[in-house]
Amino acid sequence: MKPTFHHRLVNNFFEDPCVYVRVLREKRAFLFDLGDISRLSPSDIQKISDVFVTHTHIDHFIGFDILLRALLRRESPLRIFGPANIIGCVEGKLKGYTWNLIKEYPLKIEVFGIEETLVRHSGFYAENRFDRIDHDERPFDGLVLKEPLFEIRAECLTHQIPCLGFSLKEDFHINIDKAALGRLELPVGPWLTKFKKAIRENAPEDMEFAISGKKRSMKELKEIAAITKGQKVSYISDSSMDESNIKKIIAFVKNSDTLYCEAYFLEEDRERAMERHHLTAKTAGMIAREAGVTNLVAMHFSPKYRECPDAPKKEALMEYNR
Repeated sequence: MKPTFHHRLVNNFFEDPCVYVRVLREKRAFLFDLGDISRLSPSDIQKISDVFVTHTHIDHFIGFDILLRALLRRESPLRIFGPANIIGCVEGKLKGYTWNLIKEYPLKIEVFGIEETLVRHSGFYAENRFDRIDHDERPFDGLVLKEPLFEIRAECLTHQIPCLGFSLKEDFHINIDKAALGRLELPVGPWLTKFKKAIRENAPEDMEFAISGKKRSMKELKEIAAITKGQKVSYISDSSMDESNIKKIIAFVKNSDTLYCEAYFLEEDRERAMERHHLTAKTAGMIAREAGVTNLVAMHFSPKYRECPDAPKKEALMEYNR
């Protein structure tokens, strides 16, 4: 079974945290956090449709300028989701440049600031020299983005300042039975993408597809598709060690296939972790174990451990596998 989401860390464990998520068979990708993204290829950057920022400390937001420069001439919009201050931070970044020559550029940036009970929305458009335009607010119930293929949720946490956790969940996964394709003498091809889309949108059984010069209905094609549990990928970076925060995280990331979780300090430096509002590696492992996570990726290590680079990962996995 090929997963729908291909995800990876952009940088190493001691550099800016950032996860790149590629959507299989779509020219589309997501970013969780927007630190240094200079390692991404121009092609990778062009695929980014949505960015989910936990908070706007420099190591989580400095990549905005690289992204902006790469997308200025792109037709499709860029959406950025973050905590309440994200709109002001994007506005401040854009005001740092002179925009007298971009009126004909197509880029539109839609920014969504997430609070406990509402989402604020502002737009910044090249045709308007990126002057801020405020749109209507909407209630916030945890759901950030919902499409037929997936949903993305956010959890309001604290890092002394408001900080968000994110999860990406596929509603269900569609597996194509190649043996069934053979029995029906059907080729593999672009029509399968349309077929999967029709399943997700509950298309009627009489909907037809043109396949190799013949028409086949949804009803005829049912046997080639098997529905299984969808993927869940969660991302937690920079979170305080207080009990209420940890309880929230465990509930939020429950049953994730993969959890990317900060492991900034070792447990021996727990007091420092409390002072700096970060998780220890042991706490990251405990969260993953308690939440029933299948795969833990410990990340975002303090530079103080560069001489023992494997220590945070080992501590996290030891607690996870306990």
